[in-house]
Amino acid sequence: MHEWPLIIFTLLIQSSVGITLFTTLILISGADKLSAREKHRLALPAMLTAFIAGALGLIASTAHLGYPLNALHALSHFSSSWLSREIVFASGYLAALGLATLIALLTKRVIALLMVIGVATGAVDIFCMSAIYVHASVVTWMHFNTYVMFGGTALTLGAVSGLWTLAARPLLAWGTVRRLALMSIGVLIAITVLRLLVQPVYGNYLASLGGADLMTFPHQPLEAYGQMAVTRFVAWALLIAGVCVTALCLHTQRFSRLRLLAGAVLILIAEVMLRFNFFSIQ
Repeated sequence: MHEWPLIIFTLLIQSSVGITLFTTLILISGADKLSAREKHRLALPAMLTAFIAGALGLIASTAHLGYPLNALHALSHFSSSWLSREIVFASGYLAALGLATLIALLTKRVIALLMVIGVATGAVDIFCMSAIYVHASVVTWMHFNTYVMFGGTALTLGAVSGLWTLAARPLLAWGTVRRLALMSIGVLIAITVLRLLVQPVYGNYLASLGGADLMTFPHQPLEAYGQMAVTRFVAWALLIAGVCVTALCLHTQRFSRLRLLAGAVLILIAEVMLRFNFFSIQ
């Protein structure tokens, strides 16, 4: 397996964007009554986590390119290359988030506009990242399931991060915390259901390909997909279990941090397994 840099890169960038998204939502929709310093205390740990994850993701991406200066060469094809666009928007996302994080560290103020810009560029980056694989000559990637899986990972890990932020930093009124937590859990459940509903459609697409892979690949991606069935089943089972456990973390007036931790661990393991499955069937 030579695609670990891609697994690490895609997961870290997507989780970073998801964390930034839900942190921004909490700041905009729930923290209007907090002082600037309280907003700083609430958001900074998540911002630092998102920035570190994004930076490590970009480092992992250069490992996949083989030679870091290849990234500069890739930038010269922005008008025609999804890879060039992905590099540009990933850099723009990390720049906006990095600037917001630096300002927060130095002034103890969170600039919401920079966070919104970061979310917007990050969302475009994930779209471009997905398009790279959809437009690659790998039949197991050339389906809208790739968009759903990549975007779903960002929303899933972002929602879990949002719950952690709310549980770890009890600065908001409980009514606001409960509303934001229910929103995060709702997104978590909805995106998981969507991802599951897409799988039969994706399976039908793969079944319709027949022997087409023999014309394109030096090996059998569809056969490899079948051989990963057990791994895929375990991953989906872990994801469903993690979402269920996470959804039960919210009580009447408090969080169960143990359930939240257990759910987060199950979800993270599932996402790694699903991404391993994605890159193992090429």
